[in-house]
Amino acid sequence: MKYALGNMLDGIGVTGLDPNAKSYIDAVVAAGATVTATQRNAINAFVKTEKAGSRWTMQKRLYLPIWGVAAPNAIDMVGLTSGSFVGGVTHTAGYVTSNGTSGHFLSDVSPGGAGCTLNGTGVHALYTAAALLSLTDSIRFFGAQTISALTRTATGGRGATTRFLTIGPNSNGFFTPFALGDQRGVQFLGRSSSIARFFLLRTSALLTDLQTDASVTLNSTVPMCWLANNNNGTVGSYVSSVARLGAAGMTDGMSQANAEAFTINLKTLWETCTGLTLP
Repeated sequence: MKYALGNMLDGIGVTGLDPNAKSYIDAVVAAGATVTATQRNAINAFVKTEKAGSRWTMQKRLYLPIWGVAAPNAIDMVGLTSGSFVGGVTHTAGYVTSNGTSGHFLSDVSPGGAGCTLNGTGVHALYTAAALLSLTDSIRFFGAQTISALTRTATGGRGATTRFLTIGPNSNGFFTPFALGDQRGVQFLGRSSSIARFFLLRTSALLTDLQTDASVTLNSTVPMCWLANNNNGTVGSYVSSVARLGAAGMTDGMSQANAEAFTINLKTLWETCTGLTLP
């Protein structure tokens, strides 16, 4: 076990931890991670805050690829299942990066398979690196769809006028939130009802955008992908090698208010665990 000595309080494991936090810490340690006291306490505080806000059961997959090792980076904090890193991915303390041509991360399931619902799906990613991660709509920060374009859920760069191109969740319709600017932060794309979808960018401040859009159907077969897009099993539209992925996941049933509170908590978790900061 790679806990710091001061954490081995009873000869068995860490005491005083939330059971879900302890299970995740035990799992990443067994997979090769070293967890410091600061990281242990941050994970514990994160889980307890999500439970206090009645959001923990809304978390369907939550990955924290900060450990510098592939196996612990792939573990889902909620259910302890594992996704897969594929192709040219570099694991650095605090984040992972793609080589821009083959490197990506796949969840073990699709949104529907994870427990997301037609009018409740949320997908998120924490990205950090140089400002203006992409000025092209050919890249995807995350994305997945079946053979039908009506199941698309994706967020990527946009181009010379708007900051993001988003699709869905569960919709063919395009969504272009925010004027051109910095794309670093916690990106959260959610649908809170059959006619309401929203996009958040959480940094030291918060940008939000809301649109109405009729829901269509839900991707229940194709795994969600980060660092690229998964189009019915064919992965492409990779982010560039400067984009650093620090957290990723899927939720169900979050209102915009819940998503705003969750992204604050996730930002705090990542910054405390890594010693890095979002802008």
